[in-house]
Amino acid sequence: MERLGDNELIYILDKIQNLKDLKSFCQVSKQFLRAACIRLSRLHTSFPCLHEDIIPASPNLLSFKFSKPLCNKHMKLIAQSCPKLTCMRVSLDKNLVPKGDSSDGEFDFNDDGLCEVANACSRLCEVHLSRRLHVGDVGVVYLVRSSKNLTRLKLDGCVNVTDESLKAIGVANHLKYLSLRGCYLVTDLGLKYLAKGDMKNCLERLHLNECDRISDKGIRYLKQMTGLYYLNLSKCGVNITDVGVMAICRLPSLMVLNLSWLINVTDSSLTHISRNCLKMNQIDFTGCEAITGKGLRALVHLRKLKTLKLFSCHNISWEDVKSFAKTSKIHHLGLSRSIKKQIAVRTATGECAEQNSNSYTHVYWDRANDVVILLIFYVVWMES
Repeated sequence: MERLGDNELIYILDKIQNLKDLKSFCQVSKQFLRAACIRLSRLHTSFPCLHEDIIPASPNLLSFKFSKPLCNKHMKLIAQSCPKLTCMRVSLDKNLVPKGDSSDGEFDFNDDGLCEVANACSRLCEVHLSRRLHVGDVGVVYLVRSSKNLTRLKLDGCVNVTDESLKAIGVANHLKYLSLRGCYLVTDLGLKYLAKGDMKNCLERLHLNECDRISDKGIRYLKQMTGLYYLNLSKCGVNITDVGVMAICRLPSLMVLNLSWLINVTDSSLTHISRNCLKMNQIDFTGCEAITGKGLRALVHLRKLKTLKLFSCHNISWEDVKSFAKTSKIHHLGLSRSIKKQIAVRTATGECAEQNSNSYTHVYWDRANDVVILLIFYVVWMES
């Protein structure tokens, strides 16, 4: 019997409607699999052994997602076979660490592999490279300059990324999402690069958590990003204080702010936020130990605030919480377990009265590093 050609196989494939039948078709042989891949637009797989068969047969691939080690050979294969690629999510799984010395791209790709893809796939709009430890400035700069329509870039844990990368990123004029979590070589100069380029007019979400070399000086540059509505500064260290937060308050579109574990943020920051950030919807002050009930009460002016996290903020009392809840429209409130102990004492002494309102707040309590939902309290709280 004469072997079926690719055209015949594609004709047969067009007649298959059932997904189980399609899967069976792909399992017949490598030739059948390649025929099925010709019209493949998305490839989200965890099996690297399939790459050498599927990728070369997928010229119409638009989206590629893979979370295990990829070598430069695989990146070159993508570059040669998938010129239409628009989305490449290749962040390494958090539980996987490249073994041995992979700086040459043998076990996990480096700048050479990234440049191969960036050069061939100029339509890229979304790229995730988190925890690819051998990607550095050379690869990131080439990617940004080649991908004129880049809108999302994720570089979490790319420890070789420095201010030089941010200099190129700052020029990107379509970028809306940028994540630099754990890029600890980034400094205030890098933030200056981001804020003075065209990106300042289009960026909407910025993640700088765990970038502990930045300070108030760098944060001041961010006020130029007029479209920024989401900012994460969690665990950015002791050099971010109320001065930096005051600058952030000048962002006209800010709605979500994470300042968790910034120990030098005080009630002064909360006062400035309440006066200037009237669009604020979510705030995280977890671990900001200097915050007290005075700061909490100031936040009642934020009428659009729905979620507030105050885990490990031990200078806030149950009385402060009641006062805030009475006049705010908060829906989700995270509190320290030390406050829960105060409730237990008051309940035992008969001081807690019944609640009498139809509005409500979901209260969360911290426990170690985890957060669990324990109770739903109905607000407004009755004064004892």
